[in-house]
Amino acid sequence: MSLFFETGRLIVNIPQAHDVNDLYSLQADADVMKYIGHGKPRTKNEVAEGLNKAIEHYAKHGFSVGSVFEKTTGKFVGRAGLIYLAFDDTQSDIEIGYALHKEYWGNGYATELAKACVQWGFQHIDTTKLVGVTLPQHVKSQHVLEKAGMKYVKMNLYRGIEVTQYEIYV
Repeated sequence: MSLFFETGRLIVNIPQAHDVNDLYSLQADADVMKYIGHGKPRTKNEVAEGLNKAIEHYAKHGFSVGSVFEKTTGKFVGRAGLIYLAFDDTQSDIEIGYALHKEYWGNGYATELAKACVQWGFQHIDTTKLVGVTLPQHVKSQHVLEKAGMKYVKMNLYRGIEVTQYEIYV
C-alpha cells in the first residue's frame, strides 16, 4: 500500500490495480450506489475501468480517489479523494468525493474524509476552489459537504445527471 493522505482514524492510499476487488465490493452494493452516478451497482468491468481512470489521473496529476482503510483494523472502508470533475482535466473544477461501505455510515468518516480532502487539496493543488456534487435527494451527503465548509451554489449537470453543486474557496 502506498499512502496518499491520512486522517485521525483513516488511511487513504494511492489507487492501485490490486484495489479492484475491494472497490467492486463497495460499488456492487445497491445501497451504496443509490446516490452515485446513475444510481445503480457497477459491474466488475465498470469498476476496473473506473479504477484505471483513477490510476491514470494520479499518475498525471498527483491526486485522485484512493482506497480508504481504518487505521486500527486495516479494514477497507471505501474510497475518497479528489479528481478533476468527471475525470475531465480540460476544465478547472476539482471535485472531492467519497463513498463508504454502509457498515461505516453514521460514524463521521465521510465528514472526516471530506474535511481532509479540502485541506489536502488547498495545500497540494494549485487551485483556489474545490467543488462537491451530490444528487438533489442525497441530503446526508449535502450535510457532509456543508460540515466540510462547502456552500451550495447551484444545480448543475454532471455526466448528464442533475446534481447540486457545492463549492469552497481558499
